[in-house]
Amino acid sequence: MRKTLLIILIIPFLLTCEKESIYIDSFVTARIVGYDLNCSTCIIEFPKDSLAVKKEIGQSQNNYYQALNLNRNDFEIGQQFKVKIRKSETNELLNCITLYPSYDYKPVFIEEYENFDNLSYNDTIDLAYKDCMSDCENKFYICMDSVIGDSRCPTGAMCFWAGMATVRFKFQKYNEAPVYFNLMTLDPANNSKIIDRFKFSLIDLTPYPSLKNHIDQSEYKAKLIVTKE
Repeated sequence: MRKTLLIILIIPFLLTCEKESIYIDSFVTARIVGYDLNCSTCIIEFPKDSLAVKKEIGQSQNNYYQALNLNRNDFEIGQQFKVKIRKSETNELLNCITLYPSYDYKPVFIEEYENFDNLSYNDTIDLAYKDCMSDCENKFYICMDSVIGDSRCPTGAMCFWAGMATVRFKFQKYNEAPVYFNLMTLDPANNSKIIDRFKFSLIDLTPYPSLKNHIDQSEYKAKLIVTKE
């Protein structure tokens, strides 16, 4: 009798868990890596957030996932954007024809997505830590990767020199390997870089260091001017 009662109590709980959608309640960066030609959907990866996706959504072959509601005709391979995702539910799985090789990628559902901000030229732009801007016409992204050194003389300190900060950026064209480069503040010889006819010049890095405050990576914001050569 007790075993029967326990089973009756457990079954509704299991059914409830089965229906619950597991999702990531914040935007993560997704990149189109290919198409599922049988279903006409997109295959995506999460270049910056693969560990978080794996933890919440589950492991998938090669860390690639099938985006059930992204039509391949609307996206290009190499294109990146910000998405909110969740596990797909049983009634969302697609019945696809099988004319092409199929892949065992875990399906996910895109709750919403946003494109990166458009890159403007010949004007100061702000790039926050791990944020990107895109040039859709020339099909590339420029992203602030990290601050790899900040030796600027803190406010309230007496220093023999002003010091400098070194910021790492990522330039990536659609479906090509990223190019990483460093720019330095207060260093005319190293504060600009030309890649593929585009010049990136570091104007400033905020916030400025202080003796009283420690700056986390997530607080940094780089000021850039981008020009076409």
